[in-house]
Amino acid sequence: MSAPIQPSSEDTPEVITEVSVSEISVERTGSMPPQRENKSGSTVSRFALGLGILSILFAPLFGVGVVPAIVGIIVGHIAKRGEPISRIRAMIGLGLSYVALVIGTAILVLVALPIVLAFLVSTGYVLTD
Repeated sequence: MSAPIQPSSEDTPEVITEVSVSEISVERTGSMPPQRENKSGSTVSRFALGLGILSILFAPLFGVGVVPAIVGIIVGHIAKRGEPISRIRAMIGLGLSYVALVIGTAILVLVALPIVLAFLVSTGYVLTD
């Protein structure tokens, strides 16, 4: 049999009973990056969104929303070139403007045009054969 191994002084951990901190120093080696402002988007994107909302509200009124829808589509495509928040607003404005353009055109063709033609026929401006 072999003899039990006795721990040497190198193997036994030293017990620390007290820690003292005498000085803490902080050195500044760089600078913080400047804080960026929270940008709320460009004015053009806000205008595109406003035109999209306006055109969708006026689209059912005999197609009156077609004009702001066309302007909203043009402005929305211009506003897509901005920062991310501007692109989001521009895309929402574009979507609303395209939907308003479809609704307004359908109302113009299916409702307003027959009413105008019926009025012109009844007043004698358009003769029927």
